[in-house]
Amino acid sequence: MGLEIRLLRLEEVEEIVRLWRRSRQDNLPWLEERMGYTPQDDLRHFRGHLMAKYEVWVAAEAGVPVALLALGSSEVNQLYVEPKQQRRGVGSALLAHAKRHSPEGLRLFTHQRNERARRFYESRGFLATAFGVSPPPESEPDVEYRWTPGPS
Repeated sequence: MGLEIRLLRLEEVEEIVRLWRRSRQDNLPWLEERMGYTPQDDLRHFRGHLMAKYEVWVAAEAGVPVALLALGSSEVNQLYVEPKQQRRGVGSALLAHAKRHSPEGLRLFTHQRNERARRFYESRGFLATAFGVSPPPESEPDVEYRWTPGPS
């Protein structure tokens, strides 16, 4: 798997937003249906919020983006892999990248109903630290995960 991890290029934004949407629809169909976001809503949110607040990293194969990671100083805000590319190590590679960039530790949230994501994070050393509800408009039961490096 010739995977390259690099920062998002401006000319890839629309392609990445479509990937992000496909992955959300595949992994969170109950939420996507309830929220009813349009592709234009996604693009506005991605540009106006995610790109403004986080570094957006892309995993690409042969130059084609297959996953994205929105990373703050110690926060994984988004980690989505193209559905057809899942279970091939792409998400693991992006998470390892996040750990290298945040050696003091990471935190993230996922939905309690997203069992696939919860298994993924737990199998990579993240521990559930709090259960709550995501902020509006989602208002969906969520779980906070934290990863702290072990002794060297």
